[in-house]
Amino acid sequence: MEPQTATPTNQDDITPESLTHLKDAHQAFVDFLKQNSRSTSTILAYGKDIEQLMEYALNMHQIEHVHLITPDHLNDYKQELHSQKYTAKSISRKINSIKSFFRYLKNHGHINSNPADHVTHPKYENKSPRILSKTEYRALRDACRDDIRTSAIVEVLLQTGIRIGELANLTIENVKKDHLVVEAYESQPSREVPLNKTARTAIDQWLKDRPANAKTKQARD
Repeated sequence: MEPQTATPTNQDDITPESLTHLKDAHQAFVDFLKQNSRSTSTILAYGKDIEQLMEYALNMHQIEHVHLITPDHLNDYKQELHSQKYTAKSISRKINSIKSFFRYLKNHGHINSNPADHVTHPKYENKSPRILSKTEYRALRDACRDDIRTSAIVEVLLQTGIRIGELANLTIENVKKDHLVVEAYESQPSREVPLNKTARTAIDQWLKDRPANAKTKQARD
């Protein structure tokens, strides 16, 4: 693909407010997501997606300002992602980021028309989450059975289905007799997660072993 120097299709669409440099627009969008309490993972993913688009616009079309990006550029970019073997699902996620980015720019007066309005998502099939087989389940448990802490972590994840980030934020106070209290985290509300006998036993074994580990660490320090 030969580099092209982009020119706006309609000079009347350009206002002083729309002359926003790619880097400035990118940073303003990330700040906007933070101010609106979007999750850390969302901010990171959207930020990276837009950064990737900015690099494409600059390197392939010598575009330095967001008002110069057209629907044709975005559709070409979609094709470029496809040629780089991105899955349809990954491309669709990036398009979500791009649509949110240009919607933000339009709503805040940086551009007069939204080039992402008519960019379509590729079709893909939503597959159901794959569940571990009995063999995989046993192999995972066997792999960590000699480490009580790791074993407890794996067992809680397997038995409760909570997120890794939620498990990482758990404290002793969050562990109740028959449930876990998962504290509110970013956009996720607080909730209670039931503990079955297997998960409860794994936690109890770790809690029983934990004071010995703490004393050992204190002695080494």
